[in-house]
Amino acid sequence: MGKVEYVTRDFMKPLLEPYGLSEAVRHGETLTLAGQTGMDREHKIVDGGLKAQARQAFRNIREIVELAGGSVEDLVHLTWYLAGSERSFMEDATDVAAARAEILSGISPGSTAVRVRELLTPEILIEIQAVAAL
Repeated sequence: MGKVEYVTRDFMKPLLEPYGLSEAVRHGETLTLAGQTGMDREHKIVDGGLKAQARQAFRNIREIVELAGGSVEDLVHLTWYLAGSERSFMEDATDVAAARAEILSGISPGSTAVRVRELLTPEILIEIQAVAAL
């Protein structure tokens, strides 16, 4: 059995460490990422709606996997949590899939999409968890 390694980008440490949180945990060849939102490096949710937030969340996932020594090709599963919307679930899922194709070009990890009433704050429209096999 391998040791547990906590992975967090430096600019996120001040936000997460006081609560005992990390962006990902690596155990052996498995990297499990905490839910990623459309939060940028300035700790702000990006403007532009669901698709823009999804792009940022996928960028965050890519950065974290790379920090842990992997690449997006190592992603094996994604779970999308979509906050309640006036649009249909399929309209929202289509925007997220387009953002995924843009940022994680050429990969098709297993995925689960779930509609939830709300996420951490009202402005967060999506949160994406990921698992990678490094």
